[in-house]
Amino acid sequence: MTDLNNTPETVQKTAKAAPPSQWLEFGPIAVFVLVFNVLRLRGVEDAMLIAAGLFMVLAVAALIYVKRKHNTVPPMLMLTTGIIVVTVAATLLTGDKRFFYMKPTVVNILFGIGVFGGVIFKKNVLKMLMGQAYSMPDKAWNMFAVRWGFFFFAMAAVNEVVWRNFSEAFWANFKLFGFVPLTLVFILTQMPFLLKHSDLKDRMNDASDDVNAD
Repeated sequence: MTDLNNTPETVQKTAKAAPPSQWLEFGPIAVFVLVFNVLRLRGVEDAMLIAAGLFMVLAVAALIYVKRKHNTVPPMLMLTTGIIVVTVAATLLTGDKRFFYMKPTVVNILFGIGVFGGVIFKKNVLKMLMGQAYSMPDKAWNMFAVRWGFFFFAMAAVNEVVWRNFSEAFWANFKLFGFVPLTLVFILTQMPFLLKHSDLKDRMNDASDDVNAD
């Protein structure tokens, strides 16, 4: 079996330091969709508002958990949670669900601006977040960031189309069964780029050689 000590030191450190934020981000979404659908099927009039309030509580709880367990919070998780709190609070206080509907739009636009701004000002956000795990030339990092920037803006546009043209129930379920699969598919489509421009392929070959040697 391959021992962790056989992997590059930088990857080892990244694996230990990186908080498991993916399930902490998707978990509250899954609970939101489940609660919304259960309440809606039971005829609860304020199903969306109740589910949104629970979503906000879970998002904050996830952030606190990451902070206490790892003594650090990923900037993207912090920004996302902050926007969740603001939009859900505005929705609950005013009763206007448009604040909550537009949360994904705002988040993705801010992420897109941040990514493109990093390329323009030579402070590549993705390189800062993933540079310890992948080694690529600056040109490749910039191309990678541009791809993500366009993806974020595309997701913002998709959200606007969905909430403005479809039912409340469709939008709520699309948060889990639309946005999450689209994100995962996009990530998979970027793997060939990472394999081509980074040392990931070499590390995978080294790991395979270690397994065969064992």
